[in-house]
Amino acid sequence: MSQFKILVIDRDPFFTQIFQKQFEKEGWETFRALTGEEGLEIVRKEEPDAIVLDMVLPKKSGFDILEALQAKEETKKIPVIVLTQLSTKEDIERCLELGAAEYLIKTHHTPEDVAEHLKKYLGR
Repeated sequence: MSQFKILVIDRDPFFTQIFQKQFEKEGWETFRALTGEEGLEIVRKEEPDAIVLDMVLPKKSGFDILEALQAKEETKKIPVIVLTQLSTKEDIERCLELGAAEYLIKTHHTPEDVAEHLKKYLGR
């Protein structure tokens, strides 16, 4: 089974830990970042195959992360699944315009659901 690298960027350490455990059950190497800056640093170092991204983050917002990923040729193709509490039409449209592959509302999705969404982008 091929190993994929998944990065979870969310300000809540408990939340990121739950998702890390689920993704590791899938056989994926998982990295966690609690701030936007930390997330971008991990992207540079680890070159993840996919990212699960909250929009409300300290230091750099999820919107800033999407913009930074789109600005570089080597990162613009990384699939990003936005998983957040923000649910306005404007937020959803902006994220999709900035290159998010999908936009999911946290309260509507379990870690298992998100893993299934990721599989579409990981080729299995």
